[in-house]
Amino acid sequence: MEFRAVQGNQKNPQTARKVTFHLSFFSPLTHDAQDGSLSSYLSNDSKSKSVYNQRKEDKMDVTPSSQIPSLKQEGSFSSALFNDPKSEIICNLAKESEYIQGMVKGTLDPNVFGSYTVQDAAYCFNAVDSFDRAAEKMQEVGKPEFSLLYRTQSESYRSYNQYFVQTWRLQNTDSVAMGPAAATYVGFERALSQNDPKYLCIAMLPCTMLWPWIADQLIASVDKNNPYYVWFKDNKPSPGHKSHLEMFVDHFFVQVGPEERQKCLSIFQEGLVNEVNFFRSACDQTLFYYSSFQE
Repeated sequence: MEFRAVQGNQKNPQTARKVTFHLSFFSPLTHDAQDGSLSSYLSNDSKSKSVYNQRKEDKMDVTPSSQIPSLKQEGSFSSALFNDPKSEIICNLAKESEYIQGMVKGTLDPNVFGSYTVQDAAYCFNAVDSFDRAAEKMQEVGKPEFSLLYRTQSESYRSYNQYFVQTWRLQNTDSVAMGPAAATYVGFERALSQNDPKYLCIAMLPCTMLWPWIADQLIASVDKNNPYYVWFKDNKPSPGHKSHLEMFVDHFFVQVGPEERQKCLSIFQEGLVNEVNFFRSACDQTLFYYSSFQE
């Protein structure tokens, strides 16, 4: 099922630019094989990351575990979520969106690129609040590892948001009139941070994993003189690269049972649908209901 997107006012023309993001707060995680503890340390990581590699719990019926579809755990938990057949369908819809294909061909209207970036600013400003809220709630229930993750993610986004202040003159989310796709995405993560904050990290995985996958899939077909080539270059992952968020999820969700695995898959795929709709809304394409991908 689909519904028609509402296209917001387009902004002044902007050219494509290299947007990088320094994730300098959360280090790779190391596992102590002797006592099973997880140790992490804070460090300054000089390797720049694209902001796009950062970025409400689904109301689910209680279903007997025997009726819950199996989530094939091939490789890691995060990759199992991403490689699920339904996830692959959603990812391909993102790759085939007019926004992405316009960048591939170099024909994307700079106004559309600028409008999308302004909407993305609203997403990033709101992400700080969601992370802060989730960090407090996880601290209250005695989950310091999750609290630390969310606090460091919050600081990373807060630091990056200065780019929007300095370059786009956007002080906060009040400066942006969000369209329905961006508002739904923000609301999804806000509700999750309020009601079930443990799973906010699952909801954030799609923006961490989707953009590098798209770049890796399409960069070979992008002319290097294309003004949007830098987007694909910046987002193309190095061989074997895993984000800190993926490593965290892979460690802390490795022993979940079948019901929780299915819950994580539903949250992950709702996040993917939000990513697809965010892309599609930029070019006034129809948007998808999450239920369109459910059996």
